[in-house]
Amino acid sequence: MTQFRNACPRHCYGSCAMFSNVKGERLIRVIGDSKHGYTQGSLCAKGYSLIQYTLDDYRLRYPLKQLRRGSGEWRRISWDQAYDIISLKIIELNKTFGSNKAIGYYKGTGNIGLLHHAVEGMFAGLGSCTNLTGNICADTGIHVLEKTMGSFPHPDPEDMHKANLIVIWGGNPTSTNINLMRIIYKARKDKSVPLVVIDPVFTNTAKRADYYFQIEPHSDEWLALGIAKRLVEVKHIDEGFIKEHTCGYAEFARELDRLLIDEVLSHTGLSTEAFDCLCKLFLEHNAIACLTGFGMQRYRGAGKAVNAISALIALTGSYYTAGGGLYFYNKAYTDPAEFMIEYCKPHSTDGEGRFVNINTFPQEALGLQDPPLKMLWVSCANPLSQGFDLAAWYDLFSQLELVVCVDLYLTKTARQADIVLPAASFFEEEDLIVSFWHNWLTLNEKTLPSFYESKSDLQIARELSSYINRIKPGFSAFPSEMNALDWICKFFIPQMEDEYGFNSIDDLRKQSFKKIKEPLPDTWRYCFDSSLLSDLHSEISLSVCDYPYYLLTPQSLLKFHSQYETLTWLNPMQKKMPTAEISSHIASNQEIRNGDTIEVCSARGSMLSEACVNAKLPNNVVYVEQSDRFCVNNLFGGSFPSAESCPFFDCKVRIRKVSPYEQPEGFSC
Repeated sequence: MTQFRNACPRHCYGSCAMFSNVKGERLIRVIGDSKHGYTQGSLCAKGYSLIQYTLDDYRLRYPLKQLRRGSGEWRRISWDQAYDIISLKIIELNKTFGSNKAIGYYKGTGNIGLLHHAVEGMFAGLGSCTNLTGNICADTGIHVLEKTMGSFPHPDPEDMHKANLIVIWGGNPTSTNINLMRIIYKARKDKSVPLVVIDPVFTNTAKRADYYFQIEPHSDEWLALGIAKRLVEVKHIDEGFIKEHTCGYAEFARELDRLLIDEVLSHTGLSTEAFDCLCKLFLEHNAIACLTGFGMQRYRGAGKAVNAISALIALTGSYYTAGGGLYFYNKAYTDPAEFMIEYCKPHSTDGEGRFVNINTFPQEALGLQDPPLKMLWVSCANPLSQGFDLAAWYDLFSQLELVVCVDLYLTKTARQADIVLPAASFFEEEDLIVSFWHNWLTLNEKTLPSFYESKSDLQIARELSSYINRIKPGFSAFPSEMNALDWICKFFIPQMEDEYGFNSIDDLRKQSFKKIKEPLPDTWRYCFDSSLLSDLHSEISLSVCDYPYYLLTPQSLLKFHSQYETLTWLNPMQKKMPTAEISSHIASNQEIRNGDTIEVCSARGSMLSEACVNAKLPNNVVYVEQSDRFCVNNLFGGSFPSAESCPFFDCKVRIRKVSPYEQPEGFSC
């Protein structure tokens, strides 16, 4: 039996380090790395299911060509045949339009390994193509925090136990960040640190909290500013921190004078007693650790909520306290992508490429002219299942001349592609894994041979670039001669060794390394934003009568967006329809019982679901898990600012009980 070092590449808080045990060419065991400072040997259920994941019956084995897009008429082709079709189309579009701007890519975060940035590198090597920009999870928060906090320093989550109050605001780490719960439990056991959860839904994390405050969806900004007003009124603020490390406080405090606590209570749904209790917790503690979940950004204008919470933490002076601060996103993890893109750019191009934001990609891409987008490469993503405006996505696909999808599975997006290329799992490739949350870097060793004819993004980029250059020499500047170890040893290690404190790949084979973090400099400043209160009264323009319920689609413990859904270890029962959780109030009013079929309908579409009555759910919320088989995203759509994340939680719906004779036989979404 042979043991290898690996790390999970999901776009997840953990990026868990692990060891894989292989006998022959079969994975027989995975265990967590107990020496990794953040994960400390723990894996989630999805991690332990990786043994089945490597040999999943649903995995793609060979390159496929669809005879007619969306027809399901597939033909197995060779890799050379796939490369030939793709290469000739790229060269043809270049000749037709005089540049490569008609060629673009949509690269998601299904695998955040550094070498998967070879997708961006491959297109950078073509010169002036249509590129991707933005962050699908955190754009809303990133943009507002850059204005108020500059580089918005991310505290070390391993230090959270040093705080004297922990607030989980719009997050559910028991399902999405299990390793953090160990740190929280340590704080509660060693120092009796209170855990506060603020969320519209009574989550598994809320069940474990000392204090739970159930607020109305979209009311986070009201609550944060209400607490801030109370702190300023009683002068329980860190005046030294405000004087030395902030700007704009005086105007911000004047604006808070206009805020009425009665309005805060009305919008949040909290009682006076609950609000006073929450304010007292902030008044009694000065080293506050606040985790702001990504779900809070899933509605229009939600940046103001993130901003208001950051201001609340600034008032308490928690940014300079041990364990305190705003825990949101470790933006530094994106730097390696920029390194690879710059390295792959040709020395001279036919002009600058153009950029499309990942959150508004289909809408922007449909409007591109001179030239229009004609070819799209999709990798590490499933936008026809997980995208926001699926109607726009299908419209975009209809105008494209070639769609190439690289994936492990025949997802909803892959089924609409012309060419599907089988992707390697992370056990079948070398890579480096960094996290958007903690500060550890882990080498992912090649553990297994390729699954049939699957290939990594890097291998595909190398081979396709070489194939193009054989047809038209010099067309691509991507360094196709560099393999995975070349990139790691010659490129990433020199970029990272001073930051992480290692010297060679041999060091990385022995252990994970933690980035050396510098303390906040004395010159750092937090800038209060007094405009937060200017449009606090704006509401979503949807008829409450027609669509009275908010549709929330959070992450679950046993799936990751549309991934892991086919694994029977995690999902042994194959349902005929999705489950929609509704409150007891809704169930009583419409005489709906557990197991009844209901229709969930938005202004964009509808879906049939199996009802599940949840007595802890707010009266105005319907709760549905994300899925690839049952595409709840058909209900989402509409415009929003390109600087924001997709507003999935803006969706308002109505529901009705469906009689048995209305249900199609053998129904499946």
